[in-house]
Amino acid sequence: MKKTVFIMLTALLSAVSALAGDFKTNGNGTTWTLSKLADTVGSGVTKEGQTFTMANNVEIAAGDRFEIESGIKVLMADGVQLRISCEAKFDAGERVVFTAADETAKPYGIFVDNDHSTTSFSNIDFEYAGLKNFGTYGLDVSGCTFKRHNGVSGSSALGLGTSGAAFNVSDCIFEECMRSGIGGAANYANPITLENCVFKGNGTSNLNTPQINLTTAGNVTVRNCRITGNPAYNMVGGIVVSNLIGMTGDMNTIIESNEIRDCRFGVAVYCEQKAIIRNNLLINNKYETNPNNGGSGINIYDPQMTQTTMITGNHIEGNLWGVTVIGGKNINLGKTEDKDAEDYNPGMNVFLNNSNSGSAYDLYNNSTKTVYAQGNYWKSVDKQDRESIETVIFHKNDDQRLGEVIFMPALNEDPADIGGIAATGKIGKVSVYSLNGIKIAETDGKDFSGLRPGIYTVRMATDKGIITRNIAIKGR
Repeated sequence: MKKTVFIMLTALLSAVSALAGDFKTNGNGTTWTLSKLADTVGSGVTKEGQTFTMANNVEIAAGDRFEIESGIKVLMADGVQLRISCEAKFDAGERVVFTAADETAKPYGIFVDNDHSTTSFSNIDFEYAGLKNFGTYGLDVSGCTFKRHNGVSGSSALGLGTSGAAFNVSDCIFEECMRSGIGGAANYANPITLENCVFKGNGTSNLNTPQINLTTAGNVTVRNCRITGNPAYNMVGGIVVSNLIGMTGDMNTIIESNEIRDCRFGVAVYCEQKAIIRNNLLINNKYETNPNNGGSGINIYDPQMTQTTMITGNHIEGNLWGVTVIGGKNINLGKTEDKDAEDYNPGMNVFLNNSNSGSAYDLYNNSTKTVYAQGNYWKSVDKQDRESIETVIFHKNDDQRLGEVIFMPALNEDPADIGGIAATGKIGKVSVYSLNGIKIAETDGKDFSGLRPGIYTVRMATDKGIITRNIAIKGR
């Protein structure tokens, strides 16, 4: 009998970390759930109905496995972390909530240190708590929410980590988080596809942190997201993709079909990378008290002259500055002279009422490089002629130390306006496509109320043949 008791105590102690109050599984191939943890003496996890309380840190060790149960709520005490060092699956059939145990608790949340496989998360709601990855594999995150992140797990509610780990994030909501909704360290290159997500009022600490804060990598894509700022947080921008430590190589950035409004700035791309910024709505990103420090719809910053950027089909309205160019190797807002050229760009950007201090600044070339900006519609002025457009562009003509902007020829009409064609009553079928070429709907050309905000391509059968246009559907 004494020998049996001794064996039981030994087995119990082998599952408990040497650190008092923390619990670590023994990595012997066990599949763990929160219910199993609640049934294990010393785990610090208790259960009442479908609600679990975590009083201590818990680590699921390498060699074990973790699976989330559906429809549960997890209350986490102050500073508490669930560490996943093994293969795990957080795909919940019914929504799961990780939140603070009480009003004073500031939990860490979930730390993934999985060096075996990509960890998936779906239908998980993070309140106050965060999710951070530090494994060699990344995360697939879909249909999750991150609200009121408290900053304990880092500067982002969803924190990227370990250079090379890849992330796919879709259909998620990030709201009222202390700093960024999603982001990573400047010295970690994490390929990421971020699409169909909503960011609203993040950066409540009002520090110099954008809602989306990414570092360049082989492929960085931000697509079909809606980013809305809170004007009270005048230090918080929309999207940043940066290369601040001089990384070199094949680094491709695509920012497309997003709606960004009411932030300190819209999009900023810093230093060496090859960026494509297309078909975004960039509206009223003007909440910066000093125009010299922000307020651009799009900001290109590259003093080392290594960045190549193509800017196409964006609607840029009501910002302090439309597009600001500070450096860059080749910044192309439209180059229409040769359709067969490698750097051909139809332009198709629309500029409207970007101004500060009583002056209009749709495009400010604050570099020594020549910038092409042909094929655009300068809606801020009444006529699309050289003399009129010159009043909304700042470049060599204004300061001989700067590079020139080549902006003629311009468009004669708004590329997103099909109202004039629709008014003729001579439209047949109108097909609506996403910018990925997927057919979304068919309309009569007059009612687009069923479309969510964003940029779409429409093909119209008219008495003059097939006409293709990009249209901008604005929110609010």
